[in-house]
Amino acid sequence: MWHPRIRRTAVSERERGAVRRRPREGGRLATTGGVVLGLALTLAPAPGALAAPVPVPAGTYHPPTMPATADDRPSHTVTLVTGERVTLGADAGVVVAPRRGASAANYVTERLDNDVYVIPLTALPYLGTVLDPALFDVSALVRAGLTATPVRVEGGTAPAPGPAFGAALAHQTAAQAAAKRVGDGPLFGGVTSVRPAFTTAGTEAAGHREATADRSVRVTVLGPDGTPRPGATPFSLADVDDAGSYQNPALTATDGHAEVDVPAGHYSALVAVPDYDGAGDPADVRLATAEFTVPDDATGTDVVLDLSKATEQVTFATPKPSRQAQLILHYLRQDATGEPALNHGLGVTGDLPVYVQPSAGPVRVGNLHFNAYTHRDAPADATEPYSYDLKLDDPPGAIAPDQHHKVTAHRLTTVRTRYHSDRPDRAEEVARLMSLPYEQGSDALSEPFHAPMRRVEYVGGSPGATYQDWLKAGDLRFISTPQPLLPGRTIPVDWLRGPLVPGLTAPARGATVPHDTWYCQACRKGDTLAVVLHTTTDSDGHYALSVPSDVTATHMTVRSAGVTLYDQDDVVGAVVTVPPEPASYTVAYDQTRLNPAFHQSLTTHTEWSFSSAHSGDRTVPDDWSCVADDGQYGDSAACSALPLITPHYRLGAAPDGTSATGDDHLAVTFGRAPGTTTGAAVTQAKVEISYDGGSFWTKATTTRGKDTFAARWTNPDTSAGKDVTLRITATDAAGDRLVQTVVNAFTVAGQTGV
Repeated sequence: MWHPRIRRTAVSERERGAVRRRPREGGRLATTGGVVLGLALTLAPAPGALAAPVPVPAGTYHPPTMPATADDRPSHTVTLVTGERVTLGADAGVVVAPRRGASAANYVTERLDNDVYVIPLTALPYLGTVLDPALFDVSALVRAGLTATPVRVEGGTAPAPGPAFGAALAHQTAAQAAAKRVGDGPLFGGVTSVRPAFTTAGTEAAGHREATADRSVRVTVLGPDGTPRPGATPFSLADVDDAGSYQNPALTATDGHAEVDVPAGHYSALVAVPDYDGAGDPADVRLATAEFTVPDDATGTDVVLDLSKATEQVTFATPKPSRQAQLILHYLRQDATGEPALNHGLGVTGDLPVYVQPSAGPVRVGNLHFNAYTHRDAPADATEPYSYDLKLDDPPGAIAPDQHHKVTAHRLTTVRTRYHSDRPDRAEEVARLMSLPYEQGSDALSEPFHAPMRRVEYVGGSPGATYQDWLKAGDLRFISTPQPLLPGRTIPVDWLRGPLVPGLTAPARGATVPHDTWYCQACRKGDTLAVVLHTTTDSDGHYALSVPSDVTATHMTVRSAGVTLYDQDDVVGAVVTVPPEPASYTVAYDQTRLNPAFHQSLTTHTEWSFSSAHSGDRTVPDDWSCVADDGQYGDSAACSALPLITPHYRLGAAPDGTSATGDDHLAVTFGRAPGTTTGAAVTQAKVEISYDGGSFWTKATTTRGKDTFAARWTNPDTSAGKDVTLRITATDAAGDRLVQTVVNAFTVAGQTGV
């Protein structure tokens, strides 16, 4: 039995999917590497967690395939052989969507070294026998640039990979479970092997990693009735003195028995499998563990994984009635060096009961973290839609004997959320990834809905919890910056509220960002000036991941004193070496998107004018990374944020992107590029609108507040049914300037939208 272990490898520019070519003028090319997630996503890591800028081929803009390391791969979505759609973020976070035609996605995750495995419960009985574990190595699929799972089949004929395969597998698993022989024999009447039809460089066998694995361990897996569990039962085993000595999350017990050779040491074992009812459908899922020692002089060690001891159901009580939509458990067993030995997740959809075995006491070697996350919906008869997202952990070292979690209102953040859509009844998916400080990556199941929609979302968790939201609209995937919990606070959040524009993002204040993962998007380090944009951001700072992209054309220039320093198509960023003396610069960026799921904000023009000089000081946080004169990202020494003015719009349009004829309004709050510590106040702002695509402009009446300007105008009756182009111009006391034009920023309807 083997399990792949992925080594980090260097990747050439050509392997990244990039083709180097010379810019028309001086400077270097830059594109945003994707993140998230971790869609990752991601999630997803922090939105500044971009791979170092790399060039892209001429012609239509396509983001490059990113390097094959866990640190900088982008968010990427793949379809498993069983049909589940998994989005993997650069932080190893995953969002799982059910296969098409299924209402549930029940799965386990394993994180081994740098790779994430997502394994449906229906596949567990055949894992390592008929089904190669590599089929579910999402990280390897991402590295191979795949969006689906090609397979090699031996011994018979299998349905096509995807939903058909998953449905057939679920049918066979249920039939065998009803006969109490789940996992026996071949699949689909004769298939003896299903393997991935691709190879991943840098893999090696894992599990039996040492030549001294000569101590026999006899494992017995007992079912809920206390007798050896019939059929095939997968389980995990690892050395908790040093996981590098032995670690295998894909072992199999046949009819409740297995024998494994391991080195001497202290060990932890885990089993998490469903129990079935008489019809072969999952009745519940149970998780049991065992801690034991293999002595140096042992001739044989017996250990029992007893599912009959998994008697404590994981439940939640909320201030208002709620029903469980998903439950995800995370079991992290660390070895004595602090490295993950068993890193196991378990996710179920709906109200499927999950039972765990409480620990007899704290672990004596290494450490143990156990937590539970739930997403819960309001009852169907609720007068107002609401939901709960809760993530609570047990005290370190054990699985607590009481798994009933009661949450009070004062521990919750109240998020009043509006999901905007300029296309009626747009199909979307949303997920909330919650992480605790000791976690590297988290899981979530996506929830389908139709936008526009309003909902009150209550979010709570153990101290140190951070959450990051993920939204799929059409083919695009958007994520939020990491958010801290704010118990007792109520905050408004708008998703995809227009205008949607290229922009810059920053971590939310108080949120935990993984060390060295935030790359400054608009900074000067010494005499290197770098600006790298997110292609699509909304009014609340949510941004689109770079994979997939709907951008069809871009053009960026950097000018100073009438001289063009950089002039390039098909990029979203520039890295330019400039003189050390103080000088004025203008960065101009044009972008066109093509996306049938969106109607508005598809064409934009943005210009930033600002002054900059040699940077010998650091203004950005010390754990950020900044680009140096060699074009590579490094530490933040001598790195200061550029004084770019950033707009934050609050259009008066309804969630469907429409405004009525008559009085209309817009509020614009001006900020600075992420990492800026101080900045001159914006003293002048002009807002203009056009009902004919920019041939004729109407100036709005503006009123100044503190860095916020309110604009008012009247949409005439003749504008009903027309798209409106918006242009803003802002200047601060230092003379820095922003001009941004958004074609079809909103639409005038005959009456107020929904």
